[in-house]
Amino acid sequence: MIRLSHLSNLILLGILVAFLINPCRAEKKSAGKAMLFCLLPGGGQFYTERYIPGVIIGAGEITLGYLAYKNHSEKKYAERNSFLWWELFLFGYSLADAYVGAKMYNFDVECNIDKVSLLYRIKF
Repeated sequence: MIRLSHLSNLILLGILVAFLINPCRAEKKSAGKAMLFCLLPGGGQFYTERYIPGVIIGAGEITLGYLAYKNHSEKKYAERNSFLWWELFLFGYSLADAYVGAKMYNFDVECNIDKVSLLYRIKF
């Protein structure tokens, strides 16, 4: 049985590994690598340098996995299945978020207000 102290150590180890595996902080991030890093809980978010969502998603995936394992060992299969469905949903969200984060990495949202104009024509 995994105790809470072991669970926190696993979370910290996952964060450390995802941070160290992150190669150079390049201008462009590969969506394929972001999807591959999703095999680690929150790894895709750490790869795209979005650390807060990485911690939240990683902790959520580890917690749901632990609860599913706990309910499986207690032979509560309905609750286990519920936790596994939530885990699958969170994993899908993590994949989508890492993919979009890699595609939008270093996207400049800056707008030059001098070049913006509003033109409205009315034809009768």
